[in-house]
Amino acid sequence: MLTLNDASYEMARQRGEVAFNLVQTMRHWNSLHGGVYAPLTQETPENPYLETSEITITSPEGVMLTKINPAYMTRQISNILAGSNLEVRLTSDRLINPDNEADDWETEAMEIVKQTRQAEFVQIDNERFRYLAPLYVEPSCQECHTGYQVGDFRGALSVSFPVEDVMVMTNELHHQSRITHMIAFIALTLTGILSIYGLRRITITLHQERSKREEIIVERTASLNQEIESRRASQKQLNYLAHHDELTRAKNRRWILKHLEKLLALQKTDPSSESNIALLMLDIDNFKKINDQYGHDAGDNVLQHFVKVIQKELRQNDHLGRYGGEEFIIILRGASKEKSFEIAERLRQAVMFEDFRFDNLTISISTSIGISFSTAAHPVNSSELISRSDQALYQAKRDGRNQTNLWHT
Repeated sequence: MLTLNDASYEMARQRGEVAFNLVQTMRHWNSLHGGVYAPLTQETPENPYLETSEITITSPEGVMLTKINPAYMTRQISNILAGSNLEVRLTSDRLINPDNEADDWETEAMEIVKQTRQAEFVQIDNERFRYLAPLYVEPSCQECHTGYQVGDFRGALSVSFPVEDVMVMTNELHHQSRITHMIAFIALTLTGILSIYGLRRITITLHQERSKREEIIVERTASLNQEIESRRASQKQLNYLAHHDELTRAKNRRWILKHLEKLLALQKTDPSSESNIALLMLDIDNFKKINDQYGHDAGDNVLQHFVKVIQKELRQNDHLGRYGGEEFIIILRGASKEKSFEIAERLRQAVMFEDFRFDNLTISISTSIGISFSTAAHPVNSSELISRSDQALYQAKRDGRNQTNLWHT
C-alpha cells in the first residue's frame, strides 16, 4: 500500500476538507431557499423520498420543474462524480434512500465520529485517500428528517480520491521547490554582480505579473457573482409567479382558493368571531367596452391600476386574488357583516373616484361587489361561498352596477 509523508497527508486531508466544505456550502444554500426547482428530466425525476407540497410545478413557459432538496442535490452530485478521481458520497445514520447506504469503511468511520464527536475521520483505504465528516441535524433539516432533535447525528459526507493524485502533486511541488531554490541561488549570485537597476527591473516585472493575476481573479470572481445573482433572481421570479398573477401581481386563482380552503378548515376549530370569513367578489363594470373602445393594452393597464387601488384600501390580513378575467376575490377574516359591507363600500368608492390614466386617456370605471359569509355557527364550504358571492354580485349588476350587495336567502 502507498504511504504519505506528513506534508502529503496534510495536503490530502485539506483537499478532502475543501471538497466537504464546498458541498456543505451548496447544501446550506439550498436549505436557506427551502429547496430549489430544476427541470424535470429522466436524469432528474421527482424525489420519491421528499414529502412536501408542490414537489412539481409548471413554469409560465410550460416547463415542468421538480423540487430539489439538499439531500437529493447531494445525491445528484455524487452520481455525476461517481467513477472519477474525486468522489463524494452522502451516507445516512437512519437510512431513507437505499442509495445512501454506507459501505464498510463509511460504516466504521461514522461509528467512530458518532461516538467521539470528532470533526473528521481520515484514512487510506484500498489505494484511495478517504475523508469523512459528520452531519448534524439543523432546524432546516427537520422538515424532511422527522424524529430528530437539533444537534442529533444524522449521517456523514465522505470524500475519496486516489493516493496517487496526492503523490503526483507532492512530487510536482518537490520538483518546483528544487527549481525555485536553483533560480533563487542564481538570482542571489547575479544580485551580487548586477547593478541596483537590474534588481529594480526584476521587482517591477514581478509586481506587474502579480497585478495581472489579481485582475484576472477579480474579473472571474465578479463574473461568478453575476451568474449567481442572475440564477437567484430567476429562482425568485419562478417562486413569485407560482403564487401570483403575472399581469396584476395579485395572488393567482389557485393560491386564493387554496387559502380560502385553509381558513374554512381553521374555522371548524375556532368558534370565535375572529374566524368569521367574508368573501367579496368584485367585477369591473363594462370592462369589455374598455377593451373594445381603447384596446387591450388599455384594458391591461386598467386591471393593474385597479389592483393597486384595491390593495391600498385593504387591511394587513386581507387577501386579494384574481379569480379570472376582470373578476377578483377578497377574503376578509374576523369581520362582521357590517364591517365587511363598510370595507366593500370603501373599495367601491375608491375605484369610482380614481382616474385611470393610459397614454393621454383618462378612463373612469366602477366596480360591483357581492358579499357572502361563513361563520363557525353557520359554516359554508368554499364552492357554496363562492356561488353565493357570485349571486350577490349578479344582483348588484342587475340593480344598476356600481353597487355592493349582501347575499341573503
